[in-house]
Amino acid sequence: MKLHDVTALAIKIAGLVLFVIVLSKVPEYINSYLSYESSQNPISYLYYIIPLLIVGTACLVLVFIPYKISNHFLFESAEPSASADIANHIQVIAIRLLALLLLFWSISDIVFHFFVYFIYRDLVDPSYATGTFDYPAVFATLAEIAFAVILLKKANYISLYLTSAGK
Repeated sequence: MKLHDVTALAIKIAGLVLFVIVLSKVPEYINSYLSYESSQNPISYLYYIIPLLIVGTACLVLVFIPYKISNHFLFESAEPSASADIANHIQVIAIRLLALLLLFWSISDIVFHFFVYFIYRDLVDPSYATGTFDYPAVFATLAEIAFAVILLKKANYISLYLTSAGK
C-alpha cells in the first residue's frame, strides 16, 4: 500500500466519522422540529433538513472520492523516496487531514448558525437579529474556517517548523 492509498483511506475514515456525527445529531433536529411544529409558529422542515444535507453531502464526498481530495489537497508531487521525506510527507498529510476535519466541522457550525439566525428572525422573533443572536459564536466559527484554510495552505511550512523545532 502506497502513501497515496493510506491518505485516501484516512480521508474515507474521516468522512465516516463525520457521517456518524451527523447521524447522532438527527434526533436533536427531530426533537427541535417537533417542539417548534407544536408551537404557535410552525417552521418548515427544510430549515432542519438543509443543514443536515449539506454536511451529509460533505460526508459522501469524503467517503466516495477520497483519491480526488487526496490529489487536490495533499499531494503536490510524486511519492517521496528517502525515509526523512516520507516522515515529512506523513506529517504534512496529518496536518492537512486535521485541517480538512476542522474545515468540515466549522462549515457545519456556520450552516447551523445561519439557519438558527433565519429561523428565529423570520419565524419566532423579528428583533432576534438586533440583540440576542450569538454573534461571538459566528465570529469564532469564521476564525475556525480561517485557521483551517491556513493549515491547508501552509502545511509544508508548519511541518518544516515542527521538524526544526523538535531538533
